[in-house]
Amino acid sequence: MAASLHIAGIRKVFGKGDKAVEILKKIDIEVAPGEFLILVGPSGCGKSTLLNIIAGLEDPTEGELKIAGKNVIGVAPAQRDIAMVFQSYALYPTMSVADNIGFALEMRKVPLDVRTKRIHEVAAMLQIEHLLDRRP
Repeated sequence: MAASLHIAGIRKVFGKGDKAVEILKKIDIEVAPGEFLILVGPSGCGKSTLLNIIAGLEDPTEGELKIAGKNVIGVAPAQRDIAMVFQSYALYPTMSVADNIGFALEMRKVPLDVRTKRIHEVAAMLQIEHLLDRRP
C-alpha cells in the first residue's frame, strides 16, 4: 500500500545567486495511512514552507512529493484532495460547529450521509460531540 504522504529530497531555496537562502534541505518523510505527522520546531525552520509545498501553495526547488501514491508536483491545490487549516483560522460564525467541520466535504459534493458520519467521527475524536449544534 502506498504511503499517504511520501516526501523525498524536497528542497526549497528562496532567492538566487548570493542572495539564495536554502529553507528546506533534502527533506524525506513517509506517512503511512492512518498515521499522524506533527511538525515542531522554532520559528523560521521551514515548517510552514513544507506545509505550503504539500498543499500546493508553493513549488519545491527540487524533490518528489506524492499524496496517496500520486505525484502532485505541479498539480493544482484544489486537485490534491487535501485540506489545510491555517494557524489564524476563520470559522463561519453563521454556521454551526458541525456545518463548519463538514463545509469542505459539502464543497466536494460528498453525500450528506457520508458527511454526517465523518463529522461525528471527527467530533468524537476531538471530544466535542456536545458542541456540534453551537455556533463558534
